[in-house]
Amino acid sequence: MEIEDKSYLSFPPPQTIKRRKFQSHIYLLGCAHPVLIMSFRVQFIKCMVCVILYIIVCFIWLRMKHRSDFVVRSDLPLFVNQSKEKYIIVQQTITKAINSSERDEIISDPINSQESISLLHQISKICDKYNLKTPLTRRHFLYDSERKSVYCWIRKIASTTFTKLFSDMKNRQVTHDYYREVDFLAPKTQKELHHIVNDKNTFKLLIVRHPFQRLVSSYRDRIEDNSKYTAQAWIYAKKIFYLTRPHLFRSNISTGDFQERVFTHDKRLKLIPTFKEFALWLLQSSEQDDVHWDHYYTHCSVCNIRYNYILKLDNYTYGQINYVFSRLGLNYKNTYLPRLEKTRGGYTNFDTTCKYFRNLSQDIIFKLYERYKIDFEMYNYDLNRYIFCTNKKN
Repeated sequence: MEIEDKSYLSFPPPQTIKRRKFQSHIYLLGCAHPVLIMSFRVQFIKCMVCVILYIIVCFIWLRMKHRSDFVVRSDLPLFVNQSKEKYIIVQQTITKAINSSERDEIISDPINSQESISLLHQISKICDKYNLKTPLTRRHFLYDSERKSVYCWIRKIASTTFTKLFSDMKNRQVTHDYYREVDFLAPKTQKELHHIVNDKNTFKLLIVRHPFQRLVSSYRDRIEDNSKYTAQAWIYAKKIFYLTRPHLFRSNISTGDFQERVFTHDKRLKLIPTFKEFALWLLQSSEQDDVHWDHYYTHCSVCNIRYNYILKLDNYTYGQINYVFSRLGLNYKNTYLPRLEKTRGGYTNFDTTCKYFRNLSQDIIFKLYERYKIDFEMYNYDLNRYIFCTNKKN
């Protein structure tokens, strides 16, 4: 009897099955089903996105937890020296007053008390010399009643740093728009301000820097830096160009009107006034000064207030900063001080200022000095170095 061949019904060995499945998968992925390939890729991308989002969420959570927990940072300096072109701001502060032993430790880098006394005497002398009377402006002062401390802010002289400091002292969690903080930190009424400045137990702080460095810094930040909108550029560029480039106001079909020539649609400058143009306009302007380049003595009423301490930002020492913190009732060892974003192009020191003054004539420099003469005399600032900055061809 003939036996039927049923070998086709037998099962292949396991190795053969695995090999065939693998080949089948390759065939399906590579040739037969491109939709499956796409589906696999989409699923892979979704998984990767989920992983990345998870990492980001964890990172944000850790940062928030770090900020909410108080951390002692004794390894951080109070201020970064200006030669390193950095400012810093206060992020966290201790609200309790320090005791006498801690205060002694903080001012271990001593200040020159005689220098401070001489400077205060010089201010009084200049006020008498010119018979100056300056009105008190409430919004120019920041006040902390708990620590009995008042500070007069001057724009472009670490004003954001100290606004943040006073804001933190009141436990206000602010991360931007420090200009508006003045409304919350200023004395509530004019009467209260008069009482504060006449109170002998209130610590009164003023911070200044060389008037020419502040002037250049203000120009760079508020006029020259066209990466952002500033009220100063929007308001004063038109006035500057009206004096220095009147042809810009003659509109025609090809060039458009003044606004189209000078400003972008979001009010940033397309055409930037030079520092020389800015200086020429400033010298002939008869309107009230902007707070970014007004006089120190008028802005902070120095002839009507007996300040306790004047800090000169140009050449301060750690001892001076420590002294200020001690008078504010703060322990700097328990203060976290991250760095503040610096001005575009770097800090404005003497070398930077000299570069901008290079395009001015000596006559313009002398006129600028006359404009800020009282501030120069009050704080013993030097003019001679800046005269040599100018290009004699100008």
